[in-house]
Order: sequence, then C-alpha cells, then structure tokens
Amino acid sequence: MSQFNSDDQWRSFQTFIAAYLFGMLHSLDVFTISRRKKAAPPLVEFRFHADGILQFSVGELAWSDEPGDFVLVRREAANRVAQQTVEVLRSQDDIDEPRAVRLSGSGPASSVAVLAKGGFLSGGKPETVDIARQAAQIARMTADVDVTGDAIEDEARKVGDRAYAGTKSGSIAAIAAARRLAALRTWVDPFSPTPESGYLVGRPRET
Repeated sequence: MSQFNSDDQWRSFQTFIAAYLFGMLHSLDVFTISRRKKAAPPLVEFRFHADGILQFSVGELAWSDEPGDFVLVRREAANRVAQQTVEVLRSQDDIDEPRAVRLSGSGPASSVAVLAKGGFLSGGKPETVDIARQAAQIARMTADVDVTGDAIEDEARKVGDRAYAGTKSGSIAAIAAARRLAALRTWVDPFSPTPESGYLVGRPRET
C-alpha cells in the first residue's frame, strides 16, 4: 500500500501527464484517458497536430476532427494543460483516484519511459536506435516539467540520486528511481517497459 494519499497520487498523475505531453513530437502520437470500467469515448484525448502544437478534446468530442470540437494547445503549456486535465478528471463523480482511469496511446511517445526529469533508453548500436523514440525521450528529459509539490516524484528522485552516488551509473540510477516510483504509485503507466525489460514506472493493478 502506498504511503501517499489521494491528493499525492493526483499530483503525481499531473506530473505524468505533463511529461507525456512534452514528449509528443510525432504525427502518430495519440494519448487518451478513459474510465477504466466503462466502454465509452475517452474522457480526454491529445493528438499531435503540428510542430509544437497538440490537439486537445474532451468527452464525446474526443473522436471528432470537426472544427470547434477540439482546442489547440502549445506543447510548452503542458504543465498548465496537465493541471487542467486533472481538474477535469477529478470533477467526475465516479473517479476518485488515478487508478480509476485507463491510459492508452500510440506513436513513439507511448514507447519510452515517462520520468519527469530524467530517463534512459535501452542500450544498443546507434543504428538500431529508433530516432523518433529517442527524440521523445530527450524532449521529456530536457523539458521544464513542473514537479513542485509532487512528493512521489521527489521520493523516487532521492532514491535515484543515492543510487547514482553509489554507482556513478545513470542507467542504474534511473532504474532505481523508476522502481521506487512504481512502488509508491497506486496506478500504472502502461507505456513504459514491462517487468520483462527490468523496470516499471507504475504499480501493477489488482485484477
């Protein structure tokens, strides 16, 4: 059981959304948040629209491309948009915590870890690295993600810092931070590598 309360979980979820949006650079990038237990249109949806701009829609309008059914937001506003998204989610009667929603997405942004101010890609030969995935990860690592008041992110970061101090390895530190993040969150980030690849940034949901 996480030591952090519902408000802490929502604040961490806000950080997650902001970091995710900062990494949406590709024309195939789509990110949706839906109710976990209902088959219905997404509560919110983000799509890549143009360079530096995302398409943001809510509720039944999430599947529409009609003018007026969505708003355009600059990626630089990801922190503000993430906060507004959490406010929309928390206003729903049947959603009390982030674990009540289901996350889904496609594109390069969905296949790299979402850590607010750091992360790593799997090693390999330069010619085998997916440039689009690498760009998404770099964008997240260099973005000014607002983590003010995010106690969960702060705790995970401290664990990573201690691991780095002891090993001088950025990869080991990132793994340690991600594992701590997984233990503290009550919800899971399904876009990050699975347990088979060695780390998670979310807590496995109970079935």
